[in-house]
Parts: sequence; structure tokens; C-alpha cells
Amino acid sequence: MPAKKTSASGAKPKSAVTKAPAKRKPGRPARITREAIIEKTMEMLATCDVDDFMIKSLADELKTVSMAIYNYFSSREELLEVVADEVCLLFKQPKAKPGDTWRDRLLAWLWAFKKHADRYPVIHNVINIEGHTAAGWFRVTAPVTQTLYDAGLRDKKLALASYLFVCNAVSMIGIESTSAVLRKPAAFTHFERLDLEEQQLMMSIRPHMAGLTEKDVYNAFFEQLLRGVEIFF
Repeated sequence: MPAKKTSASGAKPKSAVTKAPAKRKPGRPARITREAIIEKTMEMLATCDVDDFMIKSLADELKTVSMAIYNYFSSREELLEVVADEVCLLFKQPKAKPGDTWRDRLLAWLWAFKKHADRYPVIHNVINIEGHTAAGWFRVTAPVTQTLYDAGLRDKKLALASYLFVCNAVSMIGIESTSAVLRKPAAFTHFERLDLEEQQLMMSIRPHMAGLTEKDVYNAFFEQLLRGVEIFF
């Protein structure tokens, strides 16, 4: 077998030389991408209010420096608006079926929004950014207004019905997502602080409260919302 050729100096041919991957110097900020910034922001806003969100905290989470984030977003407000639009664009609008009534269409929207909020709880915190409504939020709620318009509502009635319907839906879905634990038996404690009649009343509903399912709660609440719209016709 012929011997491998070497250079005059005895070094290996260039093709055989492999470069070791460059290592990040200690203390040097990690490289980040626009997508990573948005993803981490969504993750943080799912557990904190918008007012408490700071670029410095985000940079710490990403193990980088604030300036690296400002390379992609000119301000905190711009980042929040982009995140809000990103979350809203992920919302899947329910498709209307032939023969659907306005009640059918609004009920489908309610369940679609509930599903979306379960998957992206951050949406509750990005509807309002620095005192104004996120542009993407109008896309999410437009089907509600369109449905009521198609049903015959106009002007002030249309505005009021749409506003109350959406606000109540978003509020209740947000509250229920964190308050379901209050229906559990363990929540019914400290009855000794109540009057005797109050204790008896609470004890009488305790087993029924504990037996309520998420579906029970949402079916009743959504029906209540739909009946509330009827007063505008």
C-alpha cells in the first residue's frame, strides 16, 4: 500500500487539517435572533403584567445585553406591539357554516377564543399596550362585530353590544383560567369565621361547587353572554 504523502516539513496536507469550532469568550453575550426575543417575551408576559416587563429582564433571561435586543427592536413599545400582533395572528377564526344563526357564530367564536387563550395565556396581557389596543386584537374581535352587523345591529347598539360581549368574554375566560381551584373542596375552609347561617349556606353548596366541571361553567357563561346580546335586538 503506498505511503501517504507529506509536505517537506512533515505537516499533514491542508485537506486533513480540521479547525476546532470557535468558542465564545467568557463574558461575551450570546447571539440571539428576532424569533428568540419574541418567544422569550411571550413566555415572560404569560406570568407577568406588561407594566412589569423590562428589556433588562428580558436580556438577562436570554443571557445577553439590552443593546442586542435594541438591534432588532427600536423600543420596548415596538417589541410589545410585535408580540401582541404575533399572538393575535395565531388565532384561528372559526368558519361559519351555512344556516348558522348569529348565536351559532358567536358561540363558535367564544370557544375558539377560549382554546386560543388556553394555549397562549399571554394574550390577556397584550391586548392593551401602553394605553392603546394592539392592532392584532382588532383582527381577533372583528368577527364578533361583523356577526352583529349582519344580524341587523347598527351604530351605537352595534358598538355597545360588541364592546360588552368581547370585554365580558375576555374577562371571564381570563378569570376562570386561574380561579378553577376555588371550586375545589380545599378552598372551602375557614368557615368558623362566618356566621352560623352563612356556614350552613356554604356547606349546602360545597358538594355541588366541587362537582362543577370547566364545561359546566363555560356552557352557562356563554349562554349568559348570548342572552345579554338579545336585549339589543
